[in-house]
Amino acid sequence: MRKALALLLFIAVLAGSFSSCRKNVLPTPGGGSPEPHPSPLPEVPKLEETEPAVLSPVTYNISTNNFESTETYPLLISFHGGGQYGDGSSTDIIQVLEDGVPKLLDEKRFPPSFTVGDEKFSFIVIAPQFVKKIGNTEIQALMQYVKANFRVDTTRIYFTGLSLGGRMLSDYAAFKPKEVAAITAMGGMPQIDENLEAKCSEMSRALLPVWQFHNVDDQAWYYSEAKRYIEVFNNTNPIIAPKFTSFEVGEARLHHDCWTRATNPDYKEDGKNIYEWMLQYHR
Repeated sequence: MRKALALLLFIAVLAGSFSSCRKNVLPTPGGGSPEPHPSPLPEVPKLEETEPAVLSPVTYNISTNNFESTETYPLLISFHGGGQYGDGSSTDIIQVLEDGVPKLLDEKRFPPSFTVGDEKFSFIVIAPQFVKKIGNTEIQALMQYVKANFRVDTTRIYFTGLSLGGRMLSDYAAFKPKEVAAITAMGGMPQIDENLEAKCSEMSRALLPVWQFHNVDDQAWYYSEAKRYIEVFNNTNPIIAPKFTSFEVGEARLHHDCWTRATNPDYKEDGKNIYEWMLQYHR
């Protein structure tokens, strides 16, 4: 795996298997001890391909019963924004927990399961921290690693991400659109350039469901770019039209934050939150 990618943080959750919602924090080099857990946790796999070669879990909640079974689970990969790049130190790594799905997990607000139709699903959630902005090659390596080390239902791989993470996941979705079942991007999208139409066409032809969020008053990433992206996507005459949600007033600095609302399981459109919406699609 290339130096640009260091998987410094994994949050691996079989949420439906929680015997409790307590977070189990592994001890850091500086000392301290983990919180108690009613049953021993399985050993966390090490990642040897990265530089630095570290895999430092912040939380790893999984029951031994599920760990020993052969069942596969939907995979949700969360891509952080430009403000969460880090070197894997104890101070950097926790930045990934500041926003989106990782924040929900850290605050124990991520639901243990989601019911879609008559089926109940629990996600494996992977939240890597990147050293710097990465490209399709690094994400492909990440995908290969996760598939090899976790029991992933490869027909149910989903991406979610914020800001620059939205760009990274959207670019990869255009690169390998049939590998992903659905994507949700918040405050970030592909570059508005001469390659945009080709990227949208690839996703459109692959019948990839896209749900895009953006704030109208976003001062960090202009709303006009998100609007243009959706216009170009719709011009490909997709069978599955992209879903576009605009919030009139954004949150936080520069009104860039649309992900706090979008990732909240209580936020729903047409009776579905983003997790239920994604789970209705599969390959």
